[in-house]
Amino acid sequence: MKHITPKTFFIIVSVVLCQSVCPTFVDAATIREIVFTSTRDGNKEIYIMNADGRKQVNLTRHRADDFDPTWSPDRTQILFVSDRKAKVRDLYLMDADGTNVRRVFRQIAHREQPTWSPDGKRIAYVTPEENSIKIATVTGHAERRLTLTSWGSVNPDWSPDGSEITYDWKGSGNMRIINVNTKNSRVLLPELKKFVMWQPAWSPTGDRLAFAAFKWPENHAGPLRVDDKLSLYIADQDGTWVKHLVKEPIVNHPTWSTDGNEILYEKRFDDARRERQLFKISVESGKPQQLTRKGSNYQADWMPDIFPLPVEPTTSSLTTVWGEMKRE
Repeated sequence: MKHITPKTFFIIVSVVLCQSVCPTFVDAATIREIVFTSTRDGNKEIYIMNADGRKQVNLTRHRADDFDPTWSPDRTQILFVSDRKAKVRDLYLMDADGTNVRRVFRQIAHREQPTWSPDGKRIAYVTPEENSIKIATVTGHAERRLTLTSWGSVNPDWSPDGSEITYDWKGSGNMRIINVNTKNSRVLLPELKKFVMWQPAWSPTGDRLAFAAFKWPENHAGPLRVDDKLSLYIADQDGTWVKHLVKEPIVNHPTWSTDGNEILYEKRFDDARRERQLFKISVESGKPQQLTRKGSNYQADWMPDIFPLPVEPTTSSLTTVWGEMKRE
């Protein structure tokens, strides 16, 4: 056996110790990138999966309905809607691994359709009984009404610079935008007069919007069922550039990937079950990829893009939290 020098021995020991003690850095976005609602377990649960659809994991595993999840900007928490208290839909927070579930507000009320401010300090949401969009701190304080809305889901989405919120105005089939501080509002993309547009979603850089829409047929008179004809479009903010990204019908709820290269959306299948499945599509190539198949899956959100996080495995996390989760 060759003689091991003190320097070589020190290097070997350092590598072994670091493997067991030092934090390892992994890009969590490449491991689990999408959070979504699924009915595969008989009720609404919140799942998480890789960006390619693999490793689908149930985070909530609760007898109540848990749905409409959205990531915190720092990726450490998930905001969602649940009726686990008095069967009232309200906002809840949990850690990214599904633990530490708690209500946002001390006084329970019907709140849903949440969206985070980019700095992670505030949330916006809808109060359906009041037809309002409201804003509060993430700790449930300083609740105030931002604006009145039309009926139904209005799908608010906070702009990347934090100054504005977009939302639906179903009464006239258009999308609106409101300044968070001044409360001044205007119609979004007014140049697209022949479109019925819903569910606006900001691109990560804030220069484009994705939305569900359809063109009103020429010379059409009488009622027209809108949601059976929705497909996916993207446009720049002034409406001078518009792209029909997904041309098949019954497609809605777009969400941009953090690099702006892909869009996640849900497709409803026109059958007796009215099942929905999640797809993603490249903004450039326009080739869709189906991500889910079991149950009905919808209301998805991409994990935000931040610097790689240090991961320090602990005995408790290895043997309890992740070990007990159901995997597809």
